[in-house]
Amino acid sequence: MSNLNAFSQFGNYSKTKAPKVSHQAAIVYTRVSSKEQADHNLSLDVQRKAIEDFAQRSDLNIIGYFGGTYESAKTDGRKEFTRMLEFIKKHKGKVSHVLVYTLDRFSRTGGAAIKLAEELREKYGVTVYAVTQPADTSNPSGVLQQSIHFIFSQYDNQLRKQRAIAGMKEKFDKGIWVTKPPQGYDIVRTNGQRKIVVNEVGKKLRKAFIWKAKGIKNEEIISRLRAMGVKMYKQQLTKIFKRPFYCGVINHGLLEGKIVEGNHEKLISKEIFLKVNDMHQSSGGYGVPHKKEQDEVPLKIFIKCDTCSQPFTGYVVKAKGLWYYKCRTEGCKCNKSAKRMHELFGQLLHQYRVDNTLIESLKSALLDEYNEINKEGLEQQVFLNNQLKEVNTKIDNLEESRYVLKEISQETFDKFHPRYIKEQEIIVKQLATCTQSISNPEEAIEQALLLSYKLPLVWSSSDTGMKEKLQKLIFPDGIVYDRKNESFRTPKVNTIFSRIAHLSGNSPENEKGTNHTCDDLSLLAEKEGFEPPDL
Repeated sequence: MSNLNAFSQFGNYSKTKAPKVSHQAAIVYTRVSSKEQADHNLSLDVQRKAIEDFAQRSDLNIIGYFGGTYESAKTDGRKEFTRMLEFIKKHKGKVSHVLVYTLDRFSRTGGAAIKLAEELREKYGVTVYAVTQPADTSNPSGVLQQSIHFIFSQYDNQLRKQRAIAGMKEKFDKGIWVTKPPQGYDIVRTNGQRKIVVNEVGKKLRKAFIWKAKGIKNEEIISRLRAMGVKMYKQQLTKIFKRPFYCGVINHGLLEGKIVEGNHEKLISKEIFLKVNDMHQSSGGYGVPHKKEQDEVPLKIFIKCDTCSQPFTGYVVKAKGLWYYKCRTEGCKCNKSAKRMHELFGQLLHQYRVDNTLIESLKSALLDEYNEINKEGLEQQVFLNNQLKEVNTKIDNLEESRYVLKEISQETFDKFHPRYIKEQEIIVKQLATCTQSISNPEEAIEQALLLSYKLPLVWSSSDTGMKEKLQKLIFPDGIVYDRKNESFRTPKVNTIFSRIAHLSGNSPENEKGTNHTCDDLSLLAEKEGFEPPDL
């Protein structure tokens, strides 16, 4: 018989043959599904003890522990699980077994788990072994048995998910929000009951809704929120304004379009929510369309009707290419040419224009007046801050007594809470008139005078965004259109511009014949300070 060994080099052998492990060395993987289980550590202890007992009986040397915490087995992207796989790859040929309590502790991904176990066997020589579900994977029968366990673990996962979704849907139908609440809310538990209540951030977001309902632009609202310590960006604020949860309404995806009245604490009323999103109760939904800014009507929202106090909107007569402003109230019939409105607004701005020859003398007069007025304002500020602190404490104690400690009834809460909120709003408004926030008043006054010198021209030559900033700077609460006299009334004027007009002899008069100068106010436009737009 001829020697055939010379032909062995021509054989077709697998290049990925699993390495031979010279000794029986195992690693341990334990896990639980929830943080509560991990905190109590009972299940983890049981798993580890059973695995160590098996390793001792089987003469397996344990060279590493992984897991020992809560990780979901729905995916194989777990931190500890990944660390374990990296260890196996790094120590190829030195690990013989991955010991787990049950196969579902290893993975619940079904086919993916089968593939991973096969790769560990064939590429790294590592056997996945469940000490309570023994299977000899060195033969096809054992591999089939293990694979069936993996498939059933995934099936069990799917059943659990189905039951969980059904339970969540049932609770949503009853108005119970079961997932994490949005920004501005906390989950509190008292006597085993779960409540979703407004937190400190939520109280500030409530102000944002109110500001928006008054027509204040998002940029200014974001600036105010940041000044109050709430980090905010444009897209985030837009999502908040569009979320009905804040007015007590639930519209979760599991409800498939159904709208449900929630039983959580409301941040704002439905009326305010609809007003913020420029919607009506008859609209049938809570979707909010995006509206493009129109350069032709920069005064929309800013102008209000003197009859119904509603803001004006803009529209175009396409056949003629002419733009108009109109009152939003149906039946009010207050329409006005945009060209004429802009002429009237230009005339209004001219009343706050200062003569170039008066700038230096007005600067000195305004600075003296500022210093004198704010001397008393600072004392008033200290007094009001103390009052605000007291009423905030009352509100916090009342809310804690109702929602946390359950010491008072809802009736008692409803009796006192609105009263304290109203008191808080009054103090905040008073603080806005005396809070000194101009770090360099001389520079601010000089900027205001220079801006006032060319006010009508700056407005008419600016883009829409700049026009809106300038409008809001001079008239913080907007203006009112008097259709009878075809003129504008100004409920509130930035005090610096008001004083400029007064000292220049241009002080406009309202319908009662009194000027707009507020001698009892600080020379500040708003509590944010005087910030003229970049020109």
